[in-house]
Amino acid sequence: MSFADRAVATLGFHLQQLFARKLRRGAALPAPAAARAVTDLRYRLRRDGLKRALLAECFTLYPGQRQAHVAAAAERLAVGGVVELADPAERQEALALAALAHALHGDSVHLMAATEAAAKALHGRLHAPFAAFGLRVALLEQSLSAAARREAYAGEVVCGAHREIAQDHLRDRLLDGERRGALASRVQRLSTPGETPLMPQGLRCALVDDADLVMLDDALAPAAIATEVDQSRERLLYEQAIELARALTPGTDFSVEEGGVIRLTEPAARVLERLVTPLGGIWSARQRREQLVGLALEALHLLERDVDYRVANGRVEFPERRKDGEEANDADEEVQKLVEVKEGCKLGARRELLARLPMPRFFARYRHLAGACADARELEDEFWSFYALKTWLAGRRPPASPPAVRVFATGAARNAALAGLLREHVAAGRKVLLAARSAREAQGLQRLLQEEQVSGDIALTALSGVRMLPAPREAALVIAGLPDSRRQVEQGRRACGGGTCEVLFALDEEAVATKLARPLRLISGLCRRGGELTPWGARLLARHAQRAAERANRGARLDLQARERAMDDLLAFSGRRE
Repeated sequence: MSFADRAVATLGFHLQQLFARKLRRGAALPAPAAARAVTDLRYRLRRDGLKRALLAECFTLYPGQRQAHVAAAAERLAVGGVVELADPAERQEALALAALAHALHGDSVHLMAATEAAAKALHGRLHAPFAAFGLRVALLEQSLSAAARREAYAGEVVCGAHREIAQDHLRDRLLDGERRGALASRVQRLSTPGETPLMPQGLRCALVDDADLVMLDDALAPAAIATEVDQSRERLLYEQAIELARALTPGTDFSVEEGGVIRLTEPAARVLERLVTPLGGIWSARQRREQLVGLALEALHLLERDVDYRVANGRVEFPERRKDGEEANDADEEVQKLVEVKEGCKLGARRELLARLPMPRFFARYRHLAGACADARELEDEFWSFYALKTWLAGRRPPASPPAVRVFATGAARNAALAGLLREHVAAGRKVLLAARSAREAQGLQRLLQEEQVSGDIALTALSGVRMLPAPREAALVIAGLPDSRRQVEQGRRACGGGTCEVLFALDEEAVATKLARPLRLISGLCRRGGELTPWGARLLARHAQRAAERANRGARLDLQARERAMDDLLAFSGRRE
């Protein structure tokens, strides 16, 4: 580049910054000397890139004192990679420094967190310091309208939950119409100014907090957009079936055999054939016609309101009629819809999938991807396999403090010990966070507390939702059920302010522990009175079970990656886009 070209570029850059500052009327601008330094640094970052010397100069402009390992972590995040940093405050500061460097470089930064509450915390930390540089930090919330989301994405830095941002990316893809041709859809969008994308700058830079949770643990659940299907024609079909069934007389036209099986007589079959002649369509097929009418007779004569089902808030609610492990069949679903028509209720919503995107593929679409987490041990291979990101340790790891593990031979013994432990904490005036592995298990614990009449300052949640809960600080963490990994225990402990942690689980409820549970039961002296294992046996079993669960989760994620690659090959061979 010649001297004249460099001078013209510098002059144009300064004019652009002057005009941009006039547009930001509400932004707090730095002092003149600092403003000139920021403008000069921004120009050099865009001209020379994210070089180490420029990053160090950028970090010195950010207010506050920081340790050397925080600056080193921020530098690594700015160039790409996963940083292991135990302290949450230091981790947020490193993410803020990396976000500042990329924002000054001209990249649109998406600062992602696992939950909306964590994103709000990041926004509150970054809003004021970034405003001093003339940079806007926007917060993406679930309740925002399309116009508000579009305005938020226009900011230099956007803080939001990773799934909210992935959903908006899918909405933009649907708007672009990649399934029917991007060029035609974009021409159509130019002719209709009301349809504008939510992310005008696309996916440029992603900085992820709690990268182990967001990028790995949540990788199995894809982002998806679905819409409710119009069921007017389906409802008309069931209304016709109900009316045809009402035209038949019990005992004469049909009979109820043993087991609730309804049999139509031959005269009734001929009557139905005459009645459906004007209807045509699906009613022309005798087997399907008699099947639908038989199900409608079951809904009219065999299922009673407030006995077999109940109606609440305009919805029909059936109790669980299937046995454990038995899947619902089409006949059960059709009977439920016939009952909804019989009671004049709205049909249960049926949704159609419009777009689906696995989370690893979503993150891989960013030009720059980096993340920070509290513990990345044994995850290095997965970060590299999924995202081609290397992992670095910043600072020192905190000393390991394993939880107190108690193992019981039966679920009843575990529940009795759990109720007694909670009573002890409540009697001592402690706050308690009781966590289960899933939402379903948390509902079972809620029933247990009601049956045992255990009350007090007890917050109940699923272990996967501990970080979403306004957890009581400095509370005792009690986990009912063995967590899938030791990282989940540390996450729950951090949510409770680093308090005590106890894990209680039963052998008959832990499928992952069966391989080791059987030989442990055979060893005499392992079980105490009440069916509880000795402490060393409980620790041995917990370590084995958690390692098995982590291997299973890792295998599931790698299997997902292999399936996505196979799908890519099939779509490429067929000439279609995903």
